[in-house]
Order: sequence, then structure tokens, then C-alpha cells
Amino acid sequence: MKIIKSRILKILIVTLFIGFLLGIISFLMIKNKNIKFNYINYIDLINNGNFNYTNSLIKSIFYNLRYSFFIWIFGILFIFSFMSLFLIAFKGISLGFMITSIIWTFKIKGVLYALILSLNSIINITIFLLLSYYSINFSIKSLNAYRNNRQINYKSFFINYIYIYVILSFSLILSSLFEIYICSNIIKFVV
Repeated sequence: MKIIKSRILKILIVTLFIGFLLGIISFLMIKNKNIKFNYINYIDLINNGNFNYTNSLIKSIFYNLRYSFFIWIFGILFIFSFMSLFLIAFKGISLGFMITSIIWTFKIKGVLYALILSLNSIINITIFLLLSYYSINFSIKSLNAYRNNRQINYKSFFINYIYIYVILSFSLILSSLFEIYICSNIIKFVV
């Protein structure tokens, strides 16, 4: 329960919420709302039966693991650990923009599409929040140990950090499988 009470996690959640609001506002400020977005193309491909599962799975896994790798590296490079805040804000912007654009395009049916698609995004964002929390926490503990000339077992500390990264990355792969095979079939069923 220490993670729930953490100030770092609260800052990350506030950053995500601000990003979410910015995503909604940015969509509403677009003058031409007839632009086709990736999510809408995704729904159209599923509706038309032209959805390529294998290609989409590879892209989804690559996209998710790329973000997790950046967050993980930011934790190792102590100075850049707070860059993960920008990645979390970007995820919030993407989520807010996605939900608003789908609801704007598909109206009532868009609410259902947005719920289905945002479920996977919320799972991914939760994993990215945890990864960012451990990244920033790793950096802060390492910097405090260095600054106070304390001895910590960096080997076990780093190995734990690697285990967390591997577990959360595996969770992202499972999330990609859920997104491509389950969410797309639910959307196909809804259509």
C-alpha cells in the first residue's frame, strides 16, 4: 500500500488527468472535425473485415514496448527520470483525444466504441504509471544514496528494477493481445 500513498504516484495521476483534459480540449479546438484519425480507421477496418491481426499485433507490441523502454531508460539515466511525466501526459492527451474523437464521429454508438477501446488504453496507462513510478523511485533512491554517501547494494537494487520492467513489459504484451484479438472482436460484434 506504500505505492498508493506515494507522492510520486499522485503527481503522475495528476499529470495524466491534466493530459486527458488537454486531449479533450485539443480535439474541440480543431476546426475541421472530419479528419480521419487512427482509431476511426481502426474501427472502419474492423467493420469492413479488412483488419490484419498479425500486423496490428506486431505494431501494438512494438509501440507499447518502445514507451516502456524509454521510461525504463529514463530511470537509469537519473537526470531524465522526470521525462516520464511527459510521456504520461502524452498518454493522457492521447486518451482524451481518442475518446472525444470517437464519440464525436460515431455519436451514440461512439460511446460504446470509446468504452471498448479505452478499456485497453486504461490498462496500458496503468502499467505505464507503475513503470514511471518505479523509474522515478529508482532514480530518487539512487541519487539520495549517492548524495548522502550511503552504501546500497546496487546489484540487487538494479536486478529488482529489471524484474519490474520485465513483468510490466510482459503485461504490456498481454495487453496488446487483449487489444488486438479481444477488443477488435467485441467491436466487430457490436457493429
